[in-house]
Amino acid sequence: MEKHFFAHYPTIEHKTCCLYVRCSKEEQAKFGDTIEAQTEDLKAFAKEHKLKIYDIYVDEGFTARKKYDKRPAFMRMLQDVERHKFEYIIFTKLDRWFRNVADFYKIQEVLDKNNVTWLTALERYEMETTNGKLNVNIRLSVAQDEADRDSDRIKDVFRLKVKKGEAITGSMPTGLMIDSDKKIVIDPDNVQFVYDMFDYFEKTNSKRATHIYLTEKYNKYICYETISRGLRNTMYKGMYRDNPNYCPAIIEPERFDRLSKMSKRNVRVRSTRRFYAFTGLLICKECNHFLAASTATYKCKEYTYYRCGLNKRGKFCIHSHNINEKKLENYLLENIKPELEKYIASFELNENLVVKRTEPDKIKAKMQRLRNLYINELIELEDYKKEYEYYKKELEDAVAATQKKDLSAARAFLKLDLQNIYEGLSNQEKRELWGSVINKIVIDNSNNIEFIFF
Repeated sequence: MEKHFFAHYPTIEHKTCCLYVRCSKEEQAKFGDTIEAQTEDLKAFAKEHKLKIYDIYVDEGFTARKKYDKRPAFMRMLQDVERHKFEYIIFTKLDRWFRNVADFYKIQEVLDKNNVTWLTALERYEMETTNGKLNVNIRLSVAQDEADRDSDRIKDVFRLKVKKGEAITGSMPTGLMIDSDKKIVIDPDNVQFVYDMFDYFEKTNSKRATHIYLTEKYNKYICYETISRGLRNTMYKGMYRDNPNYCPAIIEPERFDRLSKMSKRNVRVRSTRRFYAFTGLLICKECNHFLAASTATYKCKEYTYYRCGLNKRGKFCIHSHNINEKKLENYLLENIKPELEKYIASFELNENLVVKRTEPDKIKAKMQRLRNLYINELIELEDYKKEYEYYKKELEDAVAATQKKDLSAARAFLKLDLQNIYEGLSNQEKRELWGSVINKIVIDNSNNIEFIFF
């Protein structure tokens, strides 16, 4: 059966065009607006108008609300626009192109600059008149509002599932699985991998070293990002989004939080596999970059010292002084316990002075009522966004206020006989020792030292 398009454009015959096809998974499932159906319509449109097709750009599984620079085929098409490979871009409907007014006009500037025009095969628009531009604006605004409403409804469904501890995706991180009741449980066949990952990272403070260790132990390809993301994946402590009891915890929450913070100061593994006691711990106060370790030999004796990396590489920081590792160790051995005692005392004092704060559950209830008002069209989108951001910030503050600091590692550290055990430790063990309680050690250009504990 011959396809009847909304309009015929005789002026574009025998010109060069490209076809742009986009469809999200939800749209294919809900409306049947498949990649194949769009491509068939566009080819028929091109044939009817005797157009030469330069290329077909297909973004499958991408929504029109996603930033255009995240759509790979779209970005490739823009490059060809600037290379003047075609004169027209054809897509079936306006919502295949954009559902975001601001991004639409950013791209329109690029097209105008390169004398490229877009056309819709199944709708009729024109951008040459004021009324035509108004019509496009209205359609885009309506599409954007519909997308926002759909997004909020989906988020509400997911939020309820998360609250009930139900899986919202079929993909689980290694060590967890979905049972027959759609609940998340520990995977007994793979949980040891997670234990090994956190144990070895705690020992080395290095994601790269952990990656090498796991690859060798399990004799299979493991992506580095698997380690990097895994150390930050809150599902391993039983938490997902704002539900702290979403699933069984593989790693104790307090330990997970400490190691997750440690992963941000990741220690680089050198080709020599040499470890330094303070790598990844020392921070320059002047530029907030790490101090790098170096060694020097004098009269057959080796010395280790640390220096600001930015100053060392090109005088980009005023911090020009080195700090000797042995002197730093002596300072820590003398001062770490008194400073740690002050730190613990300050938290205990604050806990005793805490007044009753707004409970997080009450704020969540207010946020739910706000969503209901928006879904029922009793408030405008801008008012909803403004109020939502206010409650979101209030919720974050309330949650932070109700969380107690885990000081067990600090108290255990105070019981250690540092003077007797320290000299017998390897550099790797020393780094593990300091890293158990110290988040970072800030040093200025005069070698003044400040401890930042976990």
